[in-house]
Parts: sequence; structure tokens; C-alpha cells
Amino acid sequence: MTTLHVVDAFTDRPFSGNPAAVCLLDGPSDETWMKLVALEMNLSETAFLHPVDGGYSLRWLTPSMEVKLCGHATLASAFVLWETGVLKCDEHARFNTLSGWLTCKKNGSWIEMDFPAVECEPVDAPQAIEDALGCEIVSCSLNEMDYLVEVANEKTLRLLKPDFTTLARLPIRGVIATCRSESKEFDFVSRFFAPAAGIDEDPVTGSAHCALGPYWMAKLSKSELAAYQASKRGGIVKLSVQGERVLLQGQAVMMSKIEFLHKAQDMNY
Repeated sequence: MTTLHVVDAFTDRPFSGNPAAVCLLDGPSDETWMKLVALEMNLSETAFLHPVDGGYSLRWLTPSMEVKLCGHATLASAFVLWETGVLKCDEHARFNTLSGWLTCKKNGSWIEMDFPAVECEPVDAPQAIEDALGCEIVSCSLNEMDYLVEVANEKTLRLLKPDFTTLARLPIRGVIATCRSESKEFDFVSRFFAPAAGIDEDPVTGSAHCALGPYWMAKLSKSELAAYQASKRGGIVKLSVQGERVLLQGQAVMMSKIEFLHKAQDMNY
């Protein structure tokens, strides 16, 4: 049997934040099996990790594709390694990924992740995004994965009801919508839509904050930021922008363990 741990990431409360499944393996596994497991779990990401020299190999699969960078499933993976005793609490979790080596460490009840900063280039907002979001876009920029659009205010952001069919046709992973927070507790709020990746709205998106951090640092002249992703589940992300890196902090809650009865070697595809 193979055990998967389901973790709510970027939250300290069950049934909030962003759920991820974590599959800790002894070694590399069959690609088709991993895709089927991710489809079966039907979460925004399922993480697959196994030991390698210097740490762990880590891959992230949505129900429909593999992604290059994922924050909440990285946080969940580190959390599982500590919670199950695979790593001691004072040991760093190091992951070899499609975005290079990523490091996590415990900081009290928070987990700090060292991620690459993602810079965005200003562009004209595609008409398809304006049509799909149905609101005025204050500014628009683009990185290799996503569009980042700023909207007028938090009320507008929270009331967005995107046309996901239109957004899915865009040749990118997703659209990050953001604005300044109306609460003193947070510097900015955001939502993330990625129907092309099989996720209409992601509850809390660590990789999006790798772009949001530099964006809001430049606008607010602050390198230490607090953010809230205003999905239905919601989640809190703390950020520190340090040159070409973004330190993301979040909390996590263990939700369940699932025993998979069908191993890769037993499958006849």
C-alpha cells in the first residue's frame, strides 16, 4: 500500500487554506500511475517526493498536468516530513524541483519557504481577460506562467465571477487578480484563476505570491508583506522579498491519511 497525507496549507484551521495530497515514495515512480493518482485525488496539486542526494525530489501534478512551481504543496510536503518524523523539527527540508532547489524550515508554528522571485513585465491587458473578469483593470503584467492584473478595490476583487471558458483559452497557466487590502492586517489581497491547468480557482497559491511579492514591494516600498488570498476557503501568506528570492511563510493542518491499494507495479495500463 502507498500512503498519501492530505494537508490544508496556508492556514491554522481545518477546512480552510489549500488542500494538497503528499505521496512519499521510496524512489521514482511510474509517470502514468502518478497522473492517475493526481486525477483520483482531484485536488489542485498532489505532491510526489522521494529521497535523492541532498534532500528529496519533488514533483507537483494537478488533475490534468505537471506544474513547474507550487507553494502550498511544497509547504504540505515539508510539513508531512516533520509530522511523520522522517525529518527532525530542526532539520531543513530540501527539495529538488523543476524550479531548482527549494528549502523549507520551521519558524515556530510557521513554515518558511525559500522560493525564486518572479518578475512581471507590464503589458496591455488582453481583451479576453477584461471580458472574462468583467471589471476595469488598473494594470496588467505578465511572467512566464501567469498574467497579473490589479483591480480597483477589494469589493471588486471579492465579487469577481470569471468566465472560466474564456480564461482557459489564454496561452498561460492562469490569471492572478490583486488589489490593496482594506484591512490593516494585510497589505494586499488576491485571487488566482487557472482553468487551463484544470483549476478554476485555486484556494491559496504560493507560486502566485512569488510574483505578487515583488509587485507589491515596488508599489508599497515594503519588503515585508502580509497577504490574504480571498478564495472561498481563504488563506494567509507572509512574504519577505530578498533580491531574487521570496521567503513565503504559511501554516498547515494535517487532515487525513489515505491508503492507496494499487501500486504502480501492480497496474496494467
